[in-house]
Amino acid sequence: MNKTNISLLLCLVLFGFIFNGCRDDEPAVASGEDKYYERVICMAPSITEIVFALGQGDRVVGVSDFTTYPPEADALPRCGGYMNPNFEIILSLNPDLIFTHGRPGDFQQFGKRYGIDIVPLQIDDLTSIYDSFRRIGEVLDSEKQAEELVNEMQAELDELKEQIDEGWEPVRTLMVVGRAPSSLREIHVVGPGGFLHDLLELVGGENIMGDLNRQYSSVSKEIVAQRKPELIIELHGEGMMEEQEREKYLKVWQDMETLPAVKNNNIHVIEETFAMLPGPRSVKIAERIAQILGVLD
Repeated sequence: MNKTNISLLLCLVLFGFIFNGCRDDEPAVASGEDKYYERVICMAPSITEIVFALGQGDRVVGVSDFTTYPPEADALPRCGGYMNPNFEIILSLNPDLIFTHGRPGDFQQFGKRYGIDIVPLQIDDLTSIYDSFRRIGEVLDSEKQAEELVNEMQAELDELKEQIDEGWEPVRTLMVVGRAPSSLREIHVVGPGGFLHDLLELVGGENIMGDLNRQYSSVSKEIVAQRKPELIIELHGEGMMEEQEREKYLKVWQDMETLPAVKNNNIHVIEETFAMLPGPRSVKIAERIAQILGVLD
């Protein structure tokens, strides 16, 4: 079991719970217009992926903990995370710009004190993914590349949507992002308003937790039983489980044998750490969900 991937997944789930639905209502230290930045720090793995996807990775001098992609970013200095930024390391890298996720928090005063521009980004649903491409492109003088990336992603998702047969009945789906390995006491699920919800419903699923009031929530197995999922998808990081461990992990669902998903053995695992990262690779997750649903061969 890969401890790094476990830590990353737990961090991502916790981040989703803490900043669920949070919109930036604090101004950035600087908007980033009319400046050329040479030394950039990205304080979220998703932001790092976007910057590199825009072809601006050569400007990145530091990244957040748990960044693993792309490989060249994995080799850069670690600057902590949103909850525990390492300002000493950040200063040693002499940045002129820091991208943060969510509200700027402590970064706001830090940036003012040391003359570092702070640009916060809120990346949660599909729309905000596109917006973040454009915002980062604007700040890093790569607007054309950003628009191309948005257009490419939208076209790929539209192509997936077009493959859904007319008359397709949405599959009632439960998406699980975390739970205790040996029980169903507390199940962390995907609610409404996030990119996983958007992707699921775009490719022919129905999120049975789509009426909750948070993007990620903890629910009991009794609530799951009431909603009768036809399909259960669990998300895990790469290398978190061997085959034998996976079978044991999923076996606990057999205690809920009345669920349609359990009766029909329709429980699947997506073992991709980036499945929890909204960004350029979200299309791959949509494709995987579509395959599970049966929309794609």
